[in-house]
Amino acid sequence: MAAKILLVGSVMMDLILRCERAPEPSESVLGHDYRNAPGGKGSNAAVAAARAGAKVVAYATVGNDSNGDYLLDRWKDEGVDTTHVLRRDGNTGFVAITLEDSGQNRLIIFPGVNMETPPDELEKAFDDGCDAVLLQFEIPSETNKRAIELANERGIITVLDAGPVRANALDGLPPVTILSPNETETKALVGVYPGDDATCREAAQKLMEINHPTYVVLKLGDRGSYIYGQGIDTLVPTNKVDAVDPTAAGDAFTGTLAKAYVELNGDIVAAATYANASGALTCTKLGAQPSLPTAAEIDAFLAAHA
Repeated sequence: MAAKILLVGSVMMDLILRCERAPEPSESVLGHDYRNAPGGKGSNAAVAAARAGAKVVAYATVGNDSNGDYLLDRWKDEGVDTTHVLRRDGNTGFVAITLEDSGQNRLIIFPGVNMETPPDELEKAFDDGCDAVLLQFEIPSETNKRAIELANERGIITVLDAGPVRANALDGLPPVTILSPNETETKALVGVYPGDDATCREAAQKLMEINHPTYVVLKLGDRGSYIYGQGIDTLVPTNKVDAVDPTAAGDAFTGTLAKAYVELNGDIVAAATYANASGALTCTKLGAQPSLPTAAEIDAFLAAHA
């Protein structure tokens, strides 16, 4: 049975600016092109889960503006249930992305009305029932806290993408099922960069001490992912791809990790293998949501690399 996923998180409009290299301070450079695309860490993860076959419901906030209209339409196109999406006066979230020819990207995030997503209407979304909740740090911390409390009370899986990282972002949050920062977020949270097995283990242990999740799953880019918890201490490698744009690869990983963890009955290693494939495929196309793979594409990738 398909997993039912509740997104409690962000939705943004992305502006992607392609250039040979990012400018130095006070320098201007000529770019190749630019385009808009749906984005936001929460929305990217939700769409990734939906394309992989999950049933997804969104609890999020968009502005009463044209970007809000556009992003809601794109969610509906992806089959995401928008019943619990809120609209507020103000700007829909926006992300400016510079994408260099090398594949390096840099993001500036303007949360907009995402930071007006309230905790007090969450129970309505939870009352519809779900198997897992997707969370990240582009909405108010009190909303994340309440979502985790409700999920824990009801025995629902919680998957927290620890980005964009903020100082002491984990303080006061109840334990989650899966805590999943990337390399730079890990260093920001615990002061340890997970560059090898020893530092991955050290960082994961420190994260365990802060939040006490069931699992820590570190996103390690082209090295794959590292899992720690419940007696598991292992690197799950990924397959190499010709990367075009890494934007949303981590979000794709998180969304499909939640979906696979539910449908594989809590097999975290198998779920991470599936999520690695989703993240790798996302790097092969330009843009955030336009690059997210379907279930058929993930399955074909895994079969080709079996």
